[in-house]
Amino acid sequence: MSALRQRLSRTPPGYRFSIGRVLAIYAGLMVTLLLAALDQTIVATALPKVVSELGGISQYSWVFTAYMLGSTVTVPLYGKLGDVHGRKPLFMIAITIFLAGSALCGTAQNMVELVIFRAIQGVGAGGLFPLTLAMVGMIVPPRDRGRYQGLIGSVFAASSIIGPLIGGFIVDNFSWRWIFYVNLPVGGVALLVILVTMPRRPYKQEHSIDWLGAGILGLGTTALLLGLVWGGRDYPWTSVQVVGALVASVALLVLFAVVERRVREPILPFDLLRNQTVASSVACMAFVGAAMFGTISFVPLFVQGVIGTSATSSGVVLTPLMLGAVITSFLSGQLVSRTGRYRPNTLFGPVVLGVGMLLLARMGLHTTNGVAARNMVIAGIGLGAMMQIFVLSVQNSVPRRAMGSATALTQFSRSIGSTLGVTLMGVIVNQKLPSSVRGEGTAIHRLPPAGRSALANALHPAFLAAAALCVLVFVISLLWVREVPLRSGVEEEPVYGDEASPQPGAPTAVQPRKL
Repeated sequence: MSALRQRLSRTPPGYRFSIGRVLAIYAGLMVTLLLAALDQTIVATALPKVVSELGGISQYSWVFTAYMLGSTVTVPLYGKLGDVHGRKPLFMIAITIFLAGSALCGTAQNMVELVIFRAIQGVGAGGLFPLTLAMVGMIVPPRDRGRYQGLIGSVFAASSIIGPLIGGFIVDNFSWRWIFYVNLPVGGVALLVILVTMPRRPYKQEHSIDWLGAGILGLGTTALLLGLVWGGRDYPWTSVQVVGALVASVALLVLFAVVERRVREPILPFDLLRNQTVASSVACMAFVGAAMFGTISFVPLFVQGVIGTSATSSGVVLTPLMLGAVITSFLSGQLVSRTGRYRPNTLFGPVVLGVGMLLLARMGLHTTNGVAARNMVIAGIGLGAMMQIFVLSVQNSVPRRAMGSATALTQFSRSIGSTLGVTLMGVIVNQKLPSSVRGEGTAIHRLPPAGRSALANALHPAFLAAAALCVLVFVISLLWVREVPLRSGVEEEPVYGDEASPQPGAPTAVQPRKL
């Protein structure tokens, strides 16, 4: 503890806090994370019944896609605006938008409305994770951050236990609309705690905001997702609609790259990608996000549709995934803090997660809830070993002045990976499903044996795709993620040492830099 006090004492003036103040700020951050974590676990468990009532299984992935799209395109903006105006007002705005979207979702009368309102909810959620992680990076040295991950992990542990149970219990006993209304009291507490605990920005920094780049990025990402979702389901892959959307996405994303190279301060800090550790960690975040959210999205569908259990039971099966992830994240965080090494996690994690995905792909009609839970525990252990490691490696490899943008870059990569992962897995599942199962108003938990078998066969390739992503993460980690010594003070610049591609102008030794 005395060593931590010494490290905190080297924090720049204005961000120099006692341990008690750090814990108070953490309390506010944890309440904010609880808001986002509960929504993910509650909605994932309850969604099969929601979609059955409002529209049909063919619309299943769009409820996730719209939410992730809204959060993905706004993550870079939150990161940059947080650097400009301070993170406290951005927290307040993000939580308010999230709560407004939640209230609207509860009033949705059809699938179109639900998808639109989920997008609004996602716009608010886009600020919760990056702003939280950036604030952690500002107040706690990287060497000690693993210990504090246990506090954040407790939030995910709580949400992983109560979230699926609450979601399943609500849809089994009350109206599904309460899965969104439950966010309102939690959000109110989050707003109050953030208002009381989080400090105001102690200094002013001048930045420019690349609004044009942000708009182009949003349009390009939306066109890409539309093309992938439409293809083979609503329109043939060779149709004007699908080809036009995909071509437009390529053109817009190329234009985005051109614009970013010419602006003074790009919305995404591409210069940081010249650092090999940063670039490889960002790529791994994208692939892990795709595997993680694809699993969370479709396992409840398997349990309710193939095994035929209730929404509450499917929530119980999903709980081991989150518990395995949280417990492993806590233990690995302690280990990283003690040893100062994080690279072993980047190799262990994808192997275990890949094994879990292969086991999920082998599940069928005769799989029990116990077997599904065991497979989820294995997958959760793999996820937990990597949950914050790649964020830590990026934050440890960039200057403090770029902390907000760099953290937003990691969250953007995970968000875009998650969005594409859920979308592509939804495409795979829909391609394999017969029209009788995809029909409007299909009761997921009451499918006949033939329909259950068809659903299981449609889900197998999705889990295999997640296993293939784990192979990519392992290869990238093995070849390109390097061990950069963890800094002991939040004011220090990163030590690049023998990095192959350090950021231009970055120091090669630990040097305090004035803000």
